[in-house]
Amino acid sequence: MNKTVLVVDDSKVSRMMMTRVITEKDADWQVIEAENGQKAIEMGLEFAPNLIIMDVNMPVMDGFQAAENLRPKLPDTTFIMLTANVQASSKQRAEELGVHFIAKPITPSVAEQALTIWGEEHEGSERS
Repeated sequence: MNKTVLVVDDSKVSRMMMTRVITEKDADWQVIEAENGQKAIEMGLEFAPNLIIMDVNMPVMDGFQAAENLRPKLPDTTFIMLTANVQASSKQRAEELGVHFIAKPITPSVAEQALTIWGEEHEGSERS
């Protein structure tokens, strides 16, 4: 089953690292990328990804604003905020939006945790 993940981060290096780790863990994932929240909305609506992994602090539009916009339009998509911003207020905002929260830095175990969260939400699902 082909699955699509949208990786959103203003850091090209962070996007490249997450892409590499995800595809090494599971070759069935097709990775698309966006560099800010506005692009994430455009890409999310165009591709309706299974999983969106998004940074919080980005130019143009932050990850929380993008998630707030996309969440109602993509109810079957798993949203994960991946950020160095681990303040309690950020965790609370993620909870209010109904999205998951994982702290950076990007490591193989962080990518594995994101894929595990998606797997737990979609166990037995045939969605492609």
